[in-house]
Amino acid sequence: MVRVRTRLLIAALALCVPVSAACAPATGEPAPTAASRDAAYGEADIRFAQEMIPHHRQTIRLAELAEGRAHNLYVQELGMKLIAVEQADIDALASWLRGWRRQVPPNDAKAAHAMPGMVSAEQLGVLEGLSGAAFDESWLPVLSRHLASGVEMAERVLAQGTHRPTLRLADEMIVNQRATIAEIAELLA
Repeated sequence: MVRVRTRLLIAALALCVPVSAACAPATGEPAPTAASRDAAYGEADIRFAQEMIPHHRQTIRLAELAEGRAHNLYVQELGMKLIAVEQADIDALASWLRGWRRQVPPNDAKAAHAMPGMVSAEQLGVLEGLSGAAFDESWLPVLSRHLASGVEMAERVLAQGTHRPTLRLADEMIVNQRATIAEIAELLA
């Protein structure tokens, strides 16, 4: 009985060795773990983080304008929601940049206006001077165009990036921002 068990154990072990060897890379290095795959990043991931942080900061600035100016309840609630969501994204992006030993963009509104898809200082000034329905009617299309530029940025990193958490974040941003753009379009129709 012991001899049969020993033979079965040897046979089982013999089957396991080729299976585990087939899973290892041909270089003899250990197979990458989920953590090491998540740690892999490239220039597209860095560029996305460094550009999205100022973009999100401006989204927060736009959302803050809605406080006390917006008439429409949707605009008021969207402003509050955007502040929380965008800040959480900024925190994650900044954390990744620090982990990659890359510069986190300074909070410089003037420099941010020069980026493609950003709201100009003049547009922000106009919005600051409005309130009520006039604010809502001006703010919604400005925000929609701004979010659309964020979708384009996220699509670029999905095509070129390698950092899995960045790709997950970009995918979530695309879904959420497209949904918001569609809601805005319905409101403006």
